[in-house]
Order: sequence, then structure tokens, then C-alpha cells
Amino acid sequence: MELFKKGSRSNKIIVIKNNKYSRIIALDFDGVVIDSIEECYQVSKDVYYGFNQIDFDEVLYKSLFFEYRGLVGPAHEYLILHQLLNNHLFHDTGLGKENYEILKNKIDTATLDRFEFLFFSKRTYYQKTNFLKWVELNPITDFGNYLIPRNNEDIYIVTTKNRFATEALLKHYKISVREIFANDEIKTFGTKGKLISNILDRESIDQAYFIDDSISHLETVDDNRIKCFFADWGYGKNRDSIPFELARNIL
Repeated sequence: MELFKKGSRSNKIIVIKNNKYSRIIALDFDGVVIDSIEECYQVSKDVYYGFNQIDFDEVLYKSLFFEYRGLVGPAHEYLILHQLLNNHLFHDTGLGKENYEILKNKIDTATLDRFEFLFFSKRTYYQKTNFLKWVELNPITDFGNYLIPRNNEDIYIVTTKNRFATEALLKHYKISVREIFANDEIKTFGTKGKLISNILDRESIDQAYFIDDSISHLETVDDNRIKCFFADWGYGKNRDSIPFELARNIL
């Protein structure tokens, strides 16, 4: 196993081998470590609307985006959220998970993949054009601040965020972790749950704590070795029936 850390006098990566832990921590990133909602709004809005103006009161539109952001899983689903808001404001259709799922089933995979490609490309443009301004759109959470001085050899980031942005923010906030699994790796395994199970198999580790602010990701776990915790400081809402245990004070 490899632990990635920055050298103190350079940007080189130091590789530390051998996982001594019997339990690992799998952390979501957006909403858990980083509060990226402002950035996700700006980037997804630019991709969805292009150079066109929003046809609605943007204060209202933005507040609805923030309220329902917890429905979104991978980045391509921001397309679904914007369509949901448009339908609501144009045609007075309902908001919420049921209508969100109906829209998700109507939009073809090629369209979603194209939106995700444009989303990550626009994010990279923001990142490269004015890095510090981009960072301001991605403030660290209180939980993330806790990780800065901590020895994080047991921490694995498991995120649908793209790797380039994830690594840049971890480096900026001086957070070292054992390994990062980003959007491409999750696509390879199909779900976060299957990916975390694979880590346990690969490392011969008996248990994982999985912290996420999306119940749709937590519900992908089908492995008794993985204990799920809901990050209630993030964007999602815990389920009403048999809610997940809250992720406070477990590290």
C-alpha cells in the first residue's frame, strides 16, 4: 500500500509503504472535506446555460440549487438538477427525488457523459485561469480542518470529483491522505461501495468506516465489513426510515 505525501521543501511525492491499520476510513470529498457548492453552481450553470442569461430571478434559482444539491451524485447529474429547476420554474412541476429520478431516466447516457466532460473541462479552466479565486469557491469544512494536523495514513478519499481538482485542493489545504479514488475509478468499479470492498480485499483489512453526505452512495454498500456514517454537515438529507448513524466524533 502507498501513502502519498508532499515533501516539505518540494512538490515531490513521498511514498510510504505498508498499511498498519486494521480499519480504514473512506471519505467522500465534496460536502465532507470541502464545501464546493458555490463552485459546482457556477461551473454547472456556465455549462448548462452557456452565454445565455438565466430566465428567472437568479437569487431564487440559486437558492433552489443549493436546497436540492443533495440529490446530485456524479457531476453529470448537475444537468438533471438544472433541468428539474427549469421545469419547476417554467411549468410549476414538483421538486424532489421522485421528479428528479423521472428526469434521470429520460436523459440518455451520451448526453450525460457530454455534460460531465464539459463540466470537468470548465472546472479545469477556472482552476488554471485563476487558482486562488477558484480555491475561494471551495472553502474547507470544519471536518476538513480537523484533517490538516491529523496523521491520515488510514484515510482514503473516495469521490466522484475529478482527480485533478481533488489533488489540487488537498495540496492547497495541506491535507495528506493514503490514497485517492476519484471519478474514473468509481466508474470502473460501478459504485463507491464496490470500490471500498475492493480496497479491503486488496489490503487484507477487516473493516472500513465510510463517511458520505449522500445516502445514494452509502446505500451502494453491500459488505458487512463496511460501516456507513452520514455526514450531516454536507448537502444531503439522511433517510427517514432507518437513518444512517451520524459521522460526528468518530475519527
